[in-house]
Formats: sequence, C-alpha cells, structure tokens
Amino acid sequence: MFKKAVILILIILSSRNQLLSQSYLGWITKSVNFRMEPDKNSEIISNLKAGRQIFIISSQSENDFYNIIDINTNKEGYIHKSFVKFGELVPKSQGGLFSSDGTSSSYDPELSIFNNTTKTLTLKLNSTVYTFYPSERKTITLSTGLYEYRASAPSVLPNIGTESVQSNTKYSWEFYIRTKNGY
Repeated sequence: MFKKAVILILIILSSRNQLLSQSYLGWITKSVNFRMEPDKNSEIISNLKAGRQIFIISSQSENDFYNIIDINTNKEGYIHKSFVKFGELVPKSQGGLFSSDGTSSSYDPELSIFNNTTKTLTLKLNSTVYTFYPSERKTITLSTGLYEYRASAPSVLPNIGTESVQSNTKYSWEFYIRTKNGY
C-alpha cells in the first residue's frame, strides 16, 4: 500500500511540474522594463510597450518574474508577472525534427544544422545555446540522450520540443520558417 501511495504522489508531482513548465504565447499589459535577471534591480534590456507579443518560456515564475522571449527581437529575459497576460498554450514537438543520416564513426552523436533562412537562429539544446547566422551550416557533437530544444529567430514564433539522439549516429536538421500560408 505504501509503495502505491508513493508512486501516485510521484506521478502527481511529475504531472504538476510538466504543467508548470509549459510554454505560452502572451503579451505585455502595460509598458514594463524587460530585465536580464528575475529581479527588479537587474539590468534593463529594454522597455516593452503594452500589447507586445511575447513567448512565455515557463508558466512557473521565479521571484515573481516570468522568463520570456521578446518575439520581435528574439531576446530572452524577465518580466514581472503582473505585466504579463497569457494567451494560447504552445505545444511541444515530440521528436521528428532531427533526421537520422546513418551511422557515424564517432561514438558521440553528430548533428549537422543548416539555417536555411535570412534570420539569425538561436538554438538552445538543454542548457547550451548555439547561434546560427543566415545560411550557416554547423556540425555539433552531442552526448547520447534526450534533449529539450528551443529554436527561435527575430519575429518568428519559437519551436520547442524534445529529441532523442543515439550513439554512433549522424543527424541533420534544416531550420526554415513556415508562414501561415505555407510559404
């Protein structure tokens, strides 16, 4: 009976953390300082005007601040939660962005990324951030395992999700921008 209760509590806590870590689109309700850290004394990145669209990285606040991306500039920072209005939930992709290109002579997985756009791409894999300039191609070496990713660029809604990579495997990913019209 005790084991069942512990498992149930762990499942509930896991579900609660997944709900809190979900990302949303939103907007600024009043002109507010956009800060580097979740602190009212932190360095100011810029001032965001009411109505500015933002990407809320997590619905869980830190020190009463939300970690956000200003969609227009693709800058990441913090806004006090009293100035944020939540919009729609941003669904996370579950695999499928990284295409397997066969085996590698290296044990560590290799990911070849091509930024097929005219915008600078920011790619965050777990806690590591990579920058790709327009039309730039890079190969990065990863460790085997599961990666949470976030791909973003100025004036583009971020793409978030998870990907799993295996040893001795080459992967590729081409970043492109899809518009509502499909072009």
